[in-house]
Amino acid sequence: MDPTVKDHRVNEYLLRLNRCIDYIQKHYADSLNLSKLAEVACFSRFHFHRLFRALIGETVNDFVQRVRLEKATQRLILYKDQPITDIALSCGFSSSQNFARCFKSYFGVTPSHVRAEYNWSTWAASLNLMKEENGAQRHPEQAERLRNYLRQHNIAADDLISSSTPMPVTIQQLPALRVAYVRTRGPYQVEAIRSAFDSVLRWARPKGLLDGNPIVLGVLWSTPSITPREKLIYDAGIAMPDTIKADKWVNIQTLKGGRFAVCHCEVEDRRHEEAWMQLILNWLVASDYQPDDRPGYEIYYSDSTSNDQRRTLLDLCLPIKPLKG
Repeated sequence: MDPTVKDHRVNEYLLRLNRCIDYIQKHYADSLNLSKLAEVACFSRFHFHRLFRALIGETVNDFVQRVRLEKATQRLILYKDQPITDIALSCGFSSSQNFARCFKSYFGVTPSHVRAEYNWSTWAASLNLMKEENGAQRHPEQAERLRNYLRQHNIAADDLISSSTPMPVTIQQLPALRVAYVRTRGPYQVEAIRSAFDSVLRWARPKGLLDGNPIVLGVLWSTPSITPREKLIYDAGIAMPDTIKADKWVNIQTLKGGRFAVCHCEVEDRRHEEAWMQLILNWLVASDYQPDDRPGYEIYYSDSTSNDQRRTLLDLCLPIKPLKG
């Protein structure tokens, strides 16, 4: 077979499977049987199951269960007053017992443990303590937990915790965005993300979609502290008018609008995750807001390849909601 034909076919398969992944991300609380998901991807059940495992790296059922568990974990962290049973049912589990069993099997701890140790109020308090003078010495367990996370993600812990640089953050009501995207799966690495942006911009240029001031953005669908690094999802995209349709090169999705904390900053290559942590440590934990469960995204104004400092000008857009009293 001509390698070009083969590449086009694999790309077409991935586009269909990404449509299915988008559907799962939006409907994870619904009954997601194999026939329905195969229909969304426009495959027969037999071929869908085989292709999903071969190209995505896990079975359909494993993927659905992992998404549900990760969504439930986010809710355990963010919504400390919501009963665990309600969280289980709202994330597609048949009962709290089934949820607890699956959760313990996957994470090695109980939902109650995660709620006690990692709910937003506890985490924010720990981070604020860490930023106080001698906070690390007075709270060694919290300090070590944070340092372990930062070490695993190659973030300079001491610089991050001790930073007192004001964050240029504004609260904005951002509109919903219809986005054409190319998806990457795996660690948030510069090379893979840049290749995805090259693909989507190469697709957009001949259509005249780069004229004027298009919104070029990267969508972070996964939380690195929850999702395994090899399964992180990042979409390189560009905002589209309704007249543009998906084709054999890109998918199109709609991102929810709402309230966001927007931080305009300049970030070095390979330090994007550190910039997000700076936003959380140096602004969010001292604010009257907490994270929402919509995906965050980055709006790009420049490309690091266009300057010698390898720095990118962008907005970090963090979905937020008010803290409850």
